[in-house]
Amino acid sequence: MTLLLTSALASIAHAQYSSDPTTPLSIRATALDDVQAKIAAGPNGSQYISYFSDAGYDVYIDRLDASGNSMWSAPVLVEDRGVSSTVDYGLASDAAGNAYLSYNSFAKNGVDPAQKVASVGPDGAIRWKTIFYTAPGVSLGNGRMTVASDGFVWGATSVGFDSAIARLDPTTGAMSFTPATYITEVGAKQICSGLQPSTDGTVILSTIRYTTNFSNKILRAHKLAIDGTRPWAAAGIAVASAGNIQTGNFPDFIADGSGGAYFSWYTTNPLTCRVQHMDSTGAMTFGADGAPVGTSATGTFGGTSATLSRTNPSTVRGADGRVYCFFRALSGSIAGIVWYGVGGQCFNTDGTTAWGTDGVMVEDFLPSSGGVVYDRQVGTALNFGNSIGCCYVDAASAVANTAMAAGLNSDGTISWRTTVASNSGVKYRFASSTAPSNSAVIAWQGGRTTGASDIFCARVDSTGVLGAPATSVPGDVDGDGQVNANDLATLLNQWGGPGSADLNHDGIVDAKDLATVLSNWTA
Repeated sequence: MTLLLTSALASIAHAQYSSDPTTPLSIRATALDDVQAKIAAGPNGSQYISYFSDAGYDVYIDRLDASGNSMWSAPVLVEDRGVSSTVDYGLASDAAGNAYLSYNSFAKNGVDPAQKVASVGPDGAIRWKTIFYTAPGVSLGNGRMTVASDGFVWGATSVGFDSAIARLDPTTGAMSFTPATYITEVGAKQICSGLQPSTDGTVILSTIRYTTNFSNKILRAHKLAIDGTRPWAAAGIAVASAGNIQTGNFPDFIADGSGGAYFSWYTTNPLTCRVQHMDSTGAMTFGADGAPVGTSATGTFGGTSATLSRTNPSTVRGADGRVYCFFRALSGSIAGIVWYGVGGQCFNTDGTTAWGTDGVMVEDFLPSSGGVVYDRQVGTALNFGNSIGCCYVDAASAVANTAMAAGLNSDGTISWRTTVASNSGVKYRFASSTAPSNSAVIAWQGGRTTGASDIFCARVDSTGVLGAPATSVPGDVDGDGQVNANDLATLLNQWGGPGSADLNHDGIVDAKDLATVLSNWTA
């Protein structure tokens, strides 16, 4: 009864990406928490959006067309979980247009924790579900998901202080080897942190490794072959030799496009961000400890010198092959006042910095006083396809945030700045995905308080224009510029209900919409 009532009260996305920052596109808004949005590219310019909702933080996924319209009659309930709290999970998609999720749930007995991978097709059908790890009483978290170069999918999870990873057939969900590869080390902890594809069907798994609660927490990289074996050292390869990653922080990383990876993280003493490149052989090319985004340990704020800290990096690889890292910048306390800003740094392929020794300021420092600014946080790095940018939060108070986006030129200068969302409430847990027509789609959770959260989404293009792309092709349901079998398939799948194929906006997909598609057929 509760589930039915909650679903009945849910607000589901059947509108386009908004051009008005005061009313961003609402993906999910219920009386309960709707949290932890993820994005992955779908076929024909669409985007998959996943999240947790309902009383048991159930797993949902929706598919939006290029304009932001929901392509299904309702979001798909992937898993009715009945959990009381959440951990991280993974979302990925493949070249065939299928989505894959790695998340924690329960085994068939309803008691034992289990890590699952589920596959959802472009039509919203659940293709399969597979439990790749389960054991009584274990703690599972940090679910990760990726698609390898050979099309097989990999799911990973932390298991207490260890990690488990599995390779699955994308068509059937069958595991390539059983049991899942288990990564453990005597006298040390190896906790799942990130997962990305390498070459020849292999993948790279990153872990946070440490020995005691007081020892340094450092990233390690493990390569997994298609049979589950690990060709590198059993303890993994150290991404850095020194520095301590913040407790509870498990940074993901990005693939370099050549079988290697770019890692970014921040250390606690000092508070600073670093970027490392690892090639496909496991060699670190940005030095033993990676390259810092800035070298100055102090700065001048309002005429007073204070410690300069950098945290919470978000990284993206541009079309030019360089890597861009955006971060939160803040001063030490000056008479009880902290100055906040958002910084950025660009690294050339050899690890040298392209934007000076200390990077650039995407949003300059302001003091947290007199209602000027309460805080600033990096939301997510943005890749528009032809350029890069940064989405960040300008907070006037603990419960009032504005989401902003800025585009940067290759020399680090700001080309534009746009308000993404200024509706009331907080905004956090951002995710982004590159979209067609040199744009990016951004998702986040937020609400009027830090308790109840909803899921929102926006699209911004590489010139800073907010909202759905301009379209002039009648009958083009998926926004790819053509009216063809893809549009017809979407229309038939939504027949009799609402959806993106409701071309005359009368609230139902019917014969009138079909006539529009057929009369404008182009391919």
